[in-house]
Amino acid sequence: MQFDISPEFKTLGFPLHLGVLDYKTAVGPTTDTLQNTITEATDLRQQELLGEAASSDPVIAAVRAAFKAIGKDPSRYRPSSEALTRRIVAGKGLYLVNNVVDCGNLVSLMTGLPVGCYDAAWIKGSLKLRIGTPGETYDGIGRGSINLEGLAVLSDEDGPFGSPFSDSARTAVTDKTKDIIFVIYGFNVDVAHVEAAAEIADALITKYCSA
Repeated sequence: MQFDISPEFKTLGFPLHLGVLDYKTAVGPTTDTLQNTITEATDLRQQELLGEAASSDPVIAAVRAAFKAIGKDPSRYRPSSEALTRRIVAGKGLYLVNNVVDCGNLVSLMTGLPVGCYDAAWIKGSLKLRIGTPGETYDGIGRGSINLEGLAVLSDEDGPFGSPFSDSARTAVTDKTKDIIFVIYGFNVDVAHVEAAAEIADALITKYCSA
């Protein structure tokens, strides 16, 4: 599958690295073992932050700066990794969806990077990371219509379907999903951090999703 990054990102003054993995998976409920792993990671994250705001994390702060450079106020359109970390700081814990999505959220929580999990069956043609244009929207998972203008978006032949803010319902991973594309959005961070996140993702998906 071809994957392109729009040259417009080169003018924004921050490094951009994407981790892209694809797997055959068995989607199902989150097992007790995975849930225990999530609990351990949640406890560790709380200890690291010591009650400070999620935005105090250096990686999340770097991603927020990239959001602003691209064209969105990160206090209104928070990176998905920040939204997850804010839940942890507030003592709410991670919400559970299914084993694949929960592994994605776990990677995001552990690394501070936004992560997208997409059902490959609903993606048509080549992929491109670009900046959303005026009037572009999609139906976000649990969010309704999302204004994509000034937001980094993943798109295919049918238009945008994913972003480091919130993904679309069109490519959501469900119990019918057989193949996934897993994207790590490395905005304004060193490539080594993205590579480490990819290694974590590979280990979790292989262990908990029958990849």
